[in-house]
Amino acid sequence: MPGLGPSPALLHLADTVASVPSSSSRVAGSSELLLGLTAAQQQAVMSLDTSLCVLAAAGSGKTTVLARRVARRILDGSARAEHSLVVTFTRKASRELRDRLERLGVPGAVSAGTFHALAFAQLRRHWADRDVRPPVVMDDPARVVRTVLGPRAPLKPTQVAAVLGEIHWAQVSMLGPDDYGAAALAAGRDAVLGRSHQDVAEVYAAYIAEKARRNVLDLDDLVTRCASLLEEDPAAQAAQRWRIRHVFVDEFQDVNPAQWRLLKAWLGDQSDLFVVGDPRQAIYAWNGADPTLLDRLPELLPGTTVLRLDDNHRSTPQVIGAARAVLGADPGHASRPDGPCPVVDGFDDDDGEAAAVARWLRRAHRPGRPWSHLAVLARTNARLDPIARALERAGIPHRMGGDAKEAATARRALAELRRAPKTRHLRSALAELVMTRQARADEEAPAPGSDEAGSDRGLPRALAQLADEHAMEFPDATVGDFLDWVVAGGDSSMELDPVDGVELSTFHRAKGLEWPAVAVVGLEDGMVPIVYATTRQAIAEERRLLYVALTRAEDELWCSWARTRRVGDRTWRCDQSPLLAAVAEASRDSVTVPDAPELSARIASLRTMLPEPTDRAS
Repeated sequence: MPGLGPSPALLHLADTVASVPSSSSRVAGSSELLLGLTAAQQQAVMSLDTSLCVLAAAGSGKTTVLARRVARRILDGSARAEHSLVVTFTRKASRELRDRLERLGVPGAVSAGTFHALAFAQLRRHWADRDVRPPVVMDDPARVVRTVLGPRAPLKPTQVAAVLGEIHWAQVSMLGPDDYGAAALAAGRDAVLGRSHQDVAEVYAAYIAEKARRNVLDLDDLVTRCASLLEEDPAAQAAQRWRIRHVFVDEFQDVNPAQWRLLKAWLGDQSDLFVVGDPRQAIYAWNGADPTLLDRLPELLPGTTVLRLDDNHRSTPQVIGAARAVLGADPGHASRPDGPCPVVDGFDDDDGEAAAVARWLRRAHRPGRPWSHLAVLARTNARLDPIARALERAGIPHRMGGDAKEAATARRALAELRRAPKTRHLRSALAELVMTRQARADEEAPAPGSDEAGSDRGLPRALAQLADEHAMEFPDATVGDFLDWVVAGGDSSMELDPVDGVELSTFHRAKGLEWPAVAVVGLEDGMVPIVYATTRQAIAEERRLLYVALTRAEDELWCSWARTRRVGDRTWRCDQSPLLAAVAEASRDSVTVPDAPELSARIASLRTMLPEPTDRAS
């Protein structure tokens, strides 16, 4: 990231803060936290306001600012590590935050996790203190939905997911079954499965009753149950507010009303809150997020100071120009030098587009750039399937939404662990699981060198990583404790560090990530914007979603669409996305800058095709 030296005023502030007797002696001085930061980033790190909201554009270094803000507060003594709470939206982001704090010399007592995981930890502690048998956290709420609907209404997995999506939206919006119908209609939400909103409300009511009968909770219940505990139990409230005094929240534009309720319960009358977010990356309103909370925070918490990080240090001006065209607003200023113009291509069909993607990836994979520095993004997983098949044929390593094979292996092992007694010590159960899996793998004896050889031997890396992380906080955990904790982590529980392969990802899943070269595919009308985005708010969110996809690219951006799409025996004609014309226009207006490394790699490739020179002397 291009950086500026610390400004004299901020260096003076850093020296003043560093002179306070505290744990800041662990580092050379607070000014070290400012190295490489721009003036705006320095201000966000060093501001003495305890209630601070940072509006951070894509690529503006918000994760760096968040980590250094936490470190600065703890190292200068204005916050205590054991009283600090950092909220992220994935376990992976929490791990990265803890790693950054450790490198900055911050002691490991800072609590970091998702809303669900943190709420569950607090509930579990409360139940243990009162010797209360805790409810089970469901690992598959779809089973409850199927039970509620009964055998007379067999549903496909996608239909069950649609029902669960509506229930989730209602729960995080803090709507009961009686309120759901009118609220869903007012929000422009379609009635799922051809049922009326009232029908869905009845399913929702039956779902709540069935959970109570089984004494189980879903992930949304963890957040609301923890908030209710802190609102209604004075002793629990006092204990938690003594423990949590400084709160930091990442991706604040994705917070939903239920999470905001829990956040207020954590804070109480305190106002020690730091949030960072970008209203231009608000892409989860369909899932219940309330991006207006970011805009309204100064009203909700009077005295909140708002700062801005507008410089994009990730992408070239050409990529930012394409994003600006889609957003219809200024998405921030590029601090990097010019780069190659984005490319917009149209193809006859899926196969033509997929073959072109494979060729583009070959060109982009030049010396010094591994496959993992390249990504292909689409609105849905279905648009990525033809791409995956083309890369398979071309021999290009890739992974779909993470290391799917490793995650599947880890989930199989997790299913085996669920059969162990819930009260058994976790480490003993894992050791037995390893021995069982090794014995089974020896008996099955796959062919040497096959893809399956050793795939089910021992403890999968993703599961081992989770077990180690859990043991750091709960060394005496039982199998039941661990299984509940895994479920509370949500979908990110099986995420691994990337291997060397092209990443194939949906727009939503790519949020927060970045690659030097990105292909954005499937940009047809009805897909981008998605066909069911009919309201002004929904279409605006679709623009922001494409903006997120485009700004994942650091240097090279390639966009495509196809005139014909095919799924099974069904074929249909397509028009290019209305948003793509703006990208093409911005690309034509951009200044083309030769990409020296790419040209060098291309020349080297062409030279290998020339015949070997003959020895004229012979």
